[in-house]
Order: sequence, then structure tokens, then C-alpha cells
Amino acid sequence: MWHKTLTSIGAGSQRNKNKAMAYSHLERANDLEPSDGHRVLREECPLHREENFDPPFYVVSRHDDVIEILKSPKLWGNADGPGVFYQKGGVLGSADDPDHARQRKVLREIFLPSKMRSLENRLKKIRDDLWKVFEKPGNGDFVDLFAFPFPAFAIAEILGVDPKDREKFHKWADDIVAGLGGGDLELVDKANLELWSYIDELVEERLMLMEKGEQLPDDAISTMTIAFSNGQLSRREIQQLGHQLLVAGHETTASLLALMIYRLSAEPELLNELKSNRNLIELAVEEFLRFDSPVQGLFRTNSETCPVLDTTIPARTKLQAMFASANRDPAIWEDPDSIRFDRDPKLARQHLAFGWGVHYCIGAPLARLEACLALEKIVESLTTIEVLEEPPTTPPFILRGFTKLNIRWT
Repeated sequence: MWHKTLTSIGAGSQRNKNKAMAYSHLERANDLEPSDGHRVLREECPLHREENFDPPFYVVSRHDDVIEILKSPKLWGNADGPGVFYQKGGVLGSADDPDHARQRKVLREIFLPSKMRSLENRLKKIRDDLWKVFEKPGNGDFVDLFAFPFPAFAIAEILGVDPKDREKFHKWADDIVAGLGGGDLELVDKANLELWSYIDELVEERLMLMEKGEQLPDDAISTMTIAFSNGQLSRREIQQLGHQLLVAGHETTASLLALMIYRLSAEPELLNELKSNRNLIELAVEEFLRFDSPVQGLFRTNSETCPVLDTTIPARTKLQAMFASANRDPAIWEDPDSIRFDRDPKLARQHLAFGWGVHYCIGAPLARLEACLALEKIVESLTTIEVLEEPPTTPPFILRGFTKLNIRWT
């Protein structure tokens, strides 16, 4: 159902208003091609009120309107959580300044370009080990074989997890991410507790090294442990930040990798183009991010009553800023519904797949590196990719991805 003030914020004609009122954001969000629904939002009602949810929420879908929300973090904050439900006590993407700025300052050095360069060879080793199954023609679930474990193992590497414990991390990530779509909540709780306990053990190990005056490993847990010893982070925040790095940094990258394979299967000429010019790989990753944003849109909550377009929105209302829709807005992008590797490089990174402003994804350098490493291997070793069945989509309407992607490759 649309908000009663649709006449001032939607399309002008009665025919278009009736068409718009039939739209359900929740029903359309998990379409195999959600961009079709986003086009309806942009054209028919750029400010949509979704009544079929408790609590009801708003959606903004045009690029410039999304930016207007994101450029006002004091008014439209994250402290109530970036999801549709109201949640308190979060960190980083679920926090506002000054806590957000304090936490981000600690983590920023983990994702510096110099850190990514030092990490690259280790990630290549992880990638190559997982890729062995694709060295001969075959078929299987790309999500299970590569897209899911690669980013999970990469996050484990950054945090400082012992390689022998990577499978534990994989399992925890699997159970926690399944819970986003209403999976087994007991498994989610168990995975959370085990993950937090494991992170605590890593912190304790590093505190003992500090007491002995010994050198700490060069990893994220060490960085956060030093911050704890300096009073910059609490132990609870370290647990939460480790959890957020695993879940946010894992699920979105796994989705991106699967979506890239899906598009290369649907448009084999894209794979041929990359084989002909491998210098296009970085630009291709940006275009895949724009075209199929793994994070469809995150929520903000307003601290006071305010206008959005022509509607007054009461304080403490949830609003979803639709990054994916903004990334297909024809007001910004020429030929937005086509994947093109010839876009202006200066424009290529201006998509909103990683958000915008103070809450721009801190792990974007890692996600880009993982995607480039994966795409390099795809281009180098695969000749044909065939999707064998329509893939099931990730359940939550905040994310876009596949829970399974059965393919045949040569």
C-alpha cells in the first residue's frame, strides 16, 4: 500500500497512481531481477511507504534522494541499526558518532592500501586452493565450492585465525548468515556465542604476548587488542566488530562473486571481452557492483520529524535508502540496465554499492581485492559457464545474492 500523500510524491495521473498502489516492495525485493521493481519505484513513487510490514517503513529509490539521506547522518542515523528492525547497542555500521568514528578510526588501518598489498599473496593462495575443483570441466554449486568459503577464509586471515580453524569460521558464517533469512535461530545463537568466545581467546593470547613484551601478529585482532589496552575499544566491542567483519564482509562478497558468475553465464560475450583485455578486470568489478549491488539498501532512522520530498515523516521512522535502485538511475547512468566495461573510469567507482558518506563500507578495499582475484581466475581458467537451474535468491530484502548456484563449466 502507498502512503496517502502519494498524489504529491508519485506519478501525476490517476492511472499511474493506481498502478503504483499495487506495488509491494516486500514481494518484489526478492525477484530474480529486482531492478524491474526498482524502476517502478523511481518512476511511479520515489518515496514509498511499505505498510505490509511491522513496523511500516519508507523507501527512497532515486539516486539524488538516496544521497540526500546519506549526507545527513545526524538526522538520519544508524544507532537504531541498519536493518528494518530497531536494534540498539551495535557497532560501526550500527552506531553513530562519536562511537562510530572512534571504532572506525581503529579499524581504518586494517584496510589501508598497504595492508591490502601485503595481504594479496595470502589471498591468492586461499583462492588457488579453493579453485582446484574448477581446473577440469565439471558441475556443482558455485556458492558452496567457492563464493561462500573464499571471503570467509579471507576474513579469517585478516582477523588472525589459525588456518586449521578456518572451517569453524566457515560454519559460523554459514549459520549466522542463514539466520538473516529466518534460519535456525538456535544455530544462530550457538554460532554467535562460539564466535565471540573464539575472538575472546584470540584477544587473550595477544594480551599475554603484550605482557611478555613480545611482538604481536600483524592482524585485525592485534590491532583491536592494542586499542583495548589504550582504552579505545571495550572487550565487548571487539567481539561485536569481529562479528560484523565476518558477517558483513563475508555475505556481501560471496553474493558479488556468485552474481558475477551468473552474469557471465547469461552474457558470454562479457567473458570473451575480459579474456581479450584483462586490463578491464578492475573496471568490470566496479560495473558488476553497480549492476547487481549485493547490499540492495540499508536503513536509517530519523532523530526528529522531517520532510522527505513532499511528505512529513515522524521522528524515529525507518527508511531504506535503495543503493541498488540508485545504481540503475538513468539520471546518473547512461544505458543503466546494461553491463558495460567501457564506462568512464572516473564514473565507474561512483556507484553506491558500498554506501556513501561517513558510513561508506570500511571493508570496500578488501571486497574489491577479493572480487578482482576471483575474476582473474574465472577469466584465466573458464571457457564456458552454464547456469543449470534458476538460482534461489537470498531471503532478506536488504541483500541480493543466491543461496545456491548450480553451474556447469569448461
